[in-house]
Amino acid sequence: MEKNSPVLLACRNLARLVGVSVLMLGLLVGCNDDDNDPAPLNYAETIVDGRVAVRQALVDTDTPSASVVLIDGDRIVWSETFGYIDKATLTAPSPTTMYGIGSVSKVFAAMAAMKLVDQGKIDLDAPLVQYLPDFRMAAPEYPQITVRMLLNHSAGFGGTDYRNGFTNAPVPGYAAQVLESLATQRLKHLPGEMAVYCNDCLTMIEPLVEAVSGRSYTQFVTDEILVPLGMTHSRFALEPFLAGSFAPGYTGDRADPQEYTNAYATGGLYSTPNDMAHLAMMFMNGGRYGNVRVLSASLVAEMGRDQTQNLLFNPIPTFHWGLGWDGVAQSGLAAVGVTAWHKNGGTLTYGSEFFVAPNERLAVMVTGASVKFSVGQLAERIVLHALAERGSIPAVPTPLPDTPQPKQPATDADLAAIVGDYAQFEALLRIEALPDRSLKISMYSNGVWTEIANDLERRIDGSFSSDAAPNVAYRTFDGEGRHYLVARRPVGLGHYLAEIPFGQQVQPAAPLSTAWQARVGQRWLVVNEDAQSIPLVQGTSPPRFALDVVDGLPGYLFATAIHTGSQIVDPAGSDTLARMFLKIPVNFGRDLNDVVIETRDGEEWVRYGSTLFRPQASVPVLPVGDSAVAIGSEGFAEWRKLSVGGTVAIAGASAWKLYDADLKLLASGLGNGSVSTAPAGAYLMVYGASDTAITAITVTLAAAG
Repeated sequence: MEKNSPVLLACRNLARLVGVSVLMLGLLVGCNDDDNDPAPLNYAETIVDGRVAVRQALVDTDTPSASVVLIDGDRIVWSETFGYIDKATLTAPSPTTMYGIGSVSKVFAAMAAMKLVDQGKIDLDAPLVQYLPDFRMAAPEYPQITVRMLLNHSAGFGGTDYRNGFTNAPVPGYAAQVLESLATQRLKHLPGEMAVYCNDCLTMIEPLVEAVSGRSYTQFVTDEILVPLGMTHSRFALEPFLAGSFAPGYTGDRADPQEYTNAYATGGLYSTPNDMAHLAMMFMNGGRYGNVRVLSASLVAEMGRDQTQNLLFNPIPTFHWGLGWDGVAQSGLAAVGVTAWHKNGGTLTYGSEFFVAPNERLAVMVTGASVKFSVGQLAERIVLHALAERGSIPAVPTPLPDTPQPKQPATDADLAAIVGDYAQFEALLRIEALPDRSLKISMYSNGVWTEIANDLERRIDGSFSSDAAPNVAYRTFDGEGRHYLVARRPVGLGHYLAEIPFGQQVQPAAPLSTAWQARVGQRWLVVNEDAQSIPLVQGTSPPRFALDVVDGLPGYLFATAIHTGSQIVDPAGSDTLARMFLKIPVNFGRDLNDVVIETRDGEEWVRYGSTLFRPQASVPVLPVGDSAVAIGSEGFAEWRKLSVGGTVAIAGASAWKLYDADLKLLASGLGNGSVSTAPAGAYLMVYGASDTAITAITVTLAAAG
C-alpha cells in the first residue's frame, strides 16, 4: 500500500477520529493494497453525532456505562464504549465487556426454534402439545397453541411470571416453574386471536428445545448459534462471571451485584455489541455468517415477515410483529421509506436496542447499564444519520411541528363517548369533562391518582389534544364489543406519530359479594420468592399482595403485588377467583393474572400467577426469648412479628430479612445474623431447608431498655 494512498489516508483519519482501542479496524473492508478500490464510507459525521448523543444520554439517565456498534454490510464501522464499569478506579468498558441484552435474547429463542425447523424436527404451525405433551392449561383451547404463536406473542398467556425472574444468584428451573404455573392458568384471549407482548410465550421455547433436541436450551443456543457466529463474548448467566468481564449497574456510587435473568429465552443472554454485529451480518446475508450457514434464507425471511396480518383482532397495527422481533417495520425508519427489523431489551439493570435494516444492509446495537438509558431513540438516531450520510435519504428528518389542529367544539355525544374509566395492565385511567368541555386525564397506580393530561380539546379529526402538546392526542374506538382508548404521540426523534391502544373502558358491574368485601383492605405476604430475588434484596417494593377498591368502580378489585402495579380484576361469579379480563392488543394488556383464593390450614392464602402469599394479619408473634421456627416440606419462607423492640439474633437460617411495620426493608443476610435495633412491630422473614419437619432456626429477642 502506498504511503499516501486515498484508502490509507481514510483509514488513518478514521483511526484518529474514533480511536483504535474502540474501533475494530480489522473488519474494515477496503483498507487494503488495491488503490483502485474506492474508500468505503467512514460515517465520520454519524459517529461524531452519535458520540455526542450517547454521552448526553449517559448524563441524562445517570447510566454508568454504555457500548455501541454500527454495522455496514460485513464491516463494523463504529464500535465504541462509554463511561465506567468501575467508578472508583475510573475503569472504562472494553469492546469485550458484556452487558445483559434482556429481551433482545428473544431473537435467539426464535432462531433456536428456526434451527429445529431447518433440521426437520418441528413445524411452526404444529400444536405445542405435539412436542411438549406435559404442557397443560386450565382452558379448553390450549391445544390450539402453536409454536408460531409462542414466537409472535399470540398464544393468549397472561403475560409474565416475574417470580424468581431476576436474582443475585442463579436460580435454575425457572422455565419449569412457568410450565407448572401455566397448568393452573386460564387464557386471556383465544390462541392466535391477537398479539400482546408476552414473556412467558418465549420462555416456553426452552422446554420445547430441550424436549426436541435432547439438550438444554442454553447448550443448544451455544452450540447452534453462538459458536457458529463466533460470538465468543456472549453467554448465559449460569454462574458468576469473572470480575471486570461485565458492566455492572450502579446504585449511587456502589456497583450492584451481577444480575441473573433466569428466563433464558426471554431475556437471559449477556453479550457485546461487537458480538451482536456478527448476528446482524448473518441476518443481512440471508442466514450466512462468513462461510457458515447458520439459518436457511427462507427462515430468516420468515422471522422478518409481518406476523400480524392474519390476526383476528389487530385494530391499530402499531407493531408489525416478526418471529422474535418486536417489529419488522420500525416506525422511525418506515417514516423515511426504510424497512428495519427491531428488538428492544430491558432487565432490572440493562437497556438494549437492536436494529437490522436488511435492504440497506445497516445495523446498530446500543446497550447501557441502566434500564433508563434511551436505547431506542439512540439506535434510531444513529441509523437515520448513517442513512443520510450515505445518501439513502435526503436528510435526517426533523421533529414534527407543534401546530395544533383546528378546534371543533365537543358535543354532548363527543364527551359521552370518551369520558369514563379505562384500565391498563398496571394502572387505571379516568377521563373527566370539565365545565369548558375540555378533558383531563388522571392515572391511578399503587393507590395514588396523578393527573397526566389536561386542557384537552376536541379537534377536527375527532381526537382530543391540548394547545401546549398538540401532537399528543386521544380518541376512542369500538372493537369486539369493547370500548377502547387510543393514545397518539411523537416517538423516537419526533418526526412521526405512533398510535397505540391505551386502555379498555371498564363497564359498570354488580356490587362485590360478601366474601370479597371481607377481603378488601387485607394484606398478604409472599412466601415462595427466592431470597436472592432482586426486588426482595433491594427492597424496591413491599413483599406483599393487597386487595383494594377504587371509588366510582363498585364491583371490581385492584390487586397490587410485588413486581406489579395496581391491576384490575373482576370477581363476579366466584368467591375464590377474581379474573383478569382486559383484552388490549400490543402492550397495555400485558402481564395480567387471576387472583385465586386458596384455603390452607383454615386460612385464606392468595395465589397470583405463580406467587403465593400468606395472610399478614395472622403472622405469629415472636416473643422475647428463644424460639424455633418450623419450615414446611414445601420450603416456604416463614414470617414472624416482633412483639417488642430490641436485639434479634438469627441462627440456622439459610437467609433472613427484617422489615419495619410498613414492610420497608431494614436488614437482610444469608446464614446467621443479628440486628441490634429491631423496632417493635417489625416483621422477620426467614428461609430454611425444605422437606424437614423442623429447620433449626433460633431467634433470640432481648427487650429494649
